[in-house]
Amino acid sequence: MNSKSAIRIALLVALIPLLGGCSLFKSRSEWDKAAEARPLEIPPDLEAPPSRGELIVPQAGSGRPVAARGATGVDGLSVADTVDSTWERVGLALERAGDLGSISARDQASHTYSLTVTSKRTRDEGGFFKRLFTRKKVETVTETVNIGVSADGTGSRVSVSGAAASVQRVTALLRERLS
Repeated sequence: MNSKSAIRIALLVALIPLLGGCSLFKSRSEWDKAAEARPLEIPPDLEAPPSRGELIVPQAGSGRPVAARGATGVDGLSVADTVDSTWERVGLALERAGDLGSISARDQASHTYSLTVTSKRTRDEGGFFKRLFTRKKVETVTETVNIGVSADGTGSRVSVSGAAASVQRVTALLRERLS
């Protein structure tokens, strides 16, 4: 075989993929044959914006306090006693629990207490190594917990609201002392 025919064969072998493109080596799967489907239709009642006020965020300075999600808690318990008697018993339990906090306000007419709860919490700062080699910061936190007593059937209902950690502490104390 001479060198001219070898060059022609080499050129012919090199030109075959160029003439046919990659379609010679491409498979024809169902994915390649798929056509675009028409877009989904949205029902007319879902296109309108919400018209009820339950999803509206209040404007800043509107007077309504807005708490962060998960930051507040509400709990309570039922007591088989009159509202007046339960309110007095709650007051005695709060006064005797000196390490829990102090009563900052009381209203006998509305059967409510406002309790200032002081607690110490540790806080980690920094990354892993900084937390490993430094002390935890201890901070004193003062929170207000509101306690109300209302009629509940033949007994009373004690409702506790405020910061979640403080609500748990106050509710645990009241469950222990009022049961």
